[in-house]
Amino acid sequence: MHTSRKEVGLLSSHLAATALAVSLLGVTFAAHANSEYDVTINTSTLIGTGATLTYDFIAGGGTQSNSVAISNFSTDGTLVPGGVNSGSVSGSLAGTAMLTTASFFNELQQGITLGSTISFQVDLTTNAPTGGSLPDTLSLFLLDPTASYSLTGTPDPSGSDSLVTVQVDGTDGGGLGGYSGSGPTVPVTVTAVGAGTGPISAPELDVTSALSELTLLLGVVSVLQRRRTRSADPAPRIMSKG
Repeated sequence: MHTSRKEVGLLSSHLAATALAVSLLGVTFAAHANSEYDVTINTSTLIGTGATLTYDFIAGGGTQSNSVAISNFSTDGTLVPGGVNSGSVSGSLAGTAMLTTASFFNELQQGITLGSTISFQVDLTTNAPTGGSLPDTLSLFLLDPTASYSLTGTPDPSGSDSLVTVQVDGTDGGGLGGYSGSGPTVPVTVTAVGAGTGPISAPELDVTSALSELTLLLGVVSVLQRRRTRSADPAPRIMSKG
């Protein structure tokens, strides 16, 4: 069984979130009902290329419940059949697509023949992690038509080549990362919409639970990385990151 770079990267993102949570005791967060972002992706270097636009929403494991709405989707490319949704996903990019953390792994896939640009708005609830759980995490990927590998390499620190990552940590705007691709160049622009209202205290963190989860995830990532080393990639990467 092949373990993809994206799967290892997603677990790495959760592992990093746990480590961050352990260091956040006593931090003050800002209260905000929703985080909204306008996202624009310049795909002019990939015009005519078949792709799978993939949104992953991973539950952190606590009692918190979050949802993300993707709306105002626009492209000069062409949406095509392709991709398989998983978990709690409803609607489509033709209108408003919704993902929730009712399941652990939630994924929206949309086949597309790329034009020069893609844009959409993300509206994300901001319910903070409870106890020692991880933050719920939204990630966006530009994958090949079989959703096996990324069409561009990005500086995403998890190594999963996401273009956008948002960790729902209870802060106004969340833990946002926007990562432009290189080789081919895929510039990404993420603009926050609106502002928060006033400070609130961070939820109490169960350090023992967080450390236990960190140890478990370290073991899982190690196993997956060893498995990936023994498995051939399903298709060659278009580029190799320097």
